[in-house]
This record gives sequence, structure tokens and C-alpha cells, in this order.
Amino acid sequence: MAMTEVRLDPMTSEEYETYHRAAVLAYAEGHVSAKSWPAEGARQRAIDEYAELLPEGVATPGHHLYTARNGDRAIGMIWFAERPHGAYLYDIRVDADLRGQKYGEALMRAMEHEVRAAGLKAVRLQVFGNNSVARSLYRKLGYLETNVVMAKNLD
Repeated sequence: MAMTEVRLDPMTSEEYETYHRAAVLAYAEGHVSAKSWPAEGARQRAIDEYAELLPEGVATPGHHLYTARNGDRAIGMIWFAERPHGAYLYDIRVDADLRGQKYGEALMRAMEHEVRAAGLKAVRLQVFGNNSVARSLYRKLGYLETNVVMAKNLD
């Protein structure tokens, strides 16, 4: 396989447990960093949202969770769900030591292939405003901003 090619394999329950532990913490931290949630209670709120979205983990109907691999090496993951408008991308991760090597782009393209295979015609996602790396990647791949929420703390 070429350096930035990825294969998407359905995530196993064991892989999901590892992903879930890290994802809940990162999700809470992302909201706190973006000033959309207060720090107090953020972790529990993230746990509750994941439990609502994925009550059956990888077996939750309408949700597609994949482990991304380059050859035999797991290099990240991606999760999208089927929605009336098309697919909704909930999470994408590339291992920290592989960032900046075009794996994110390859992972997004592989996900778009899976979305089409599921009969869906569009992908939507939400990204924290302070995540300039992700926003740049999505723009490069042709994603357009359809809604911008702005905030200012007055403390």
C-alpha cells in the first residue's frame, strides 16, 4: 500500500472500548477549549452524549465506525451515521505521529466511498471553530461552511 492509502475495517468491540475512553475525554476537552461547555461537568456530559448516540457501541444501527489501516497498521478511525440529509461525520482521528502526512485526506476520501456505498448523497459535519487544521482539511476536500456560530465571553 502507498504511504497515505487507507483501508477502512469495521471497528471491533475491543477497538471501540479503547476509542471510547479517549474520545469522551477529547470531546469534553474540545468543548471546554472552544468555550462551548463549562469545565465542570463536561466529562459527564460527554459520557452521556456518547451513551445516547451509541447505546449499542459499534452495533448501534445506522452508525458506521471504522478502524483505518495502512497495510496492517491501525492509523486512526472514522465514524459517521446515516441521517435523513445523508451522512453525518461524528469523528475522525489520525494517530498523532502520522499527522501532516495526508492520512486525514485519505481517510476522508475512504469515508466518502463508504457513504456512497451506503446510498447516501451528502456528508455533513461540525468542527470546532478553533480547529484550524481540520477546517483547512475539510475546505481542501470541497466542504463548505453552511453555518457559523459565534460567541464572546464577557467575563
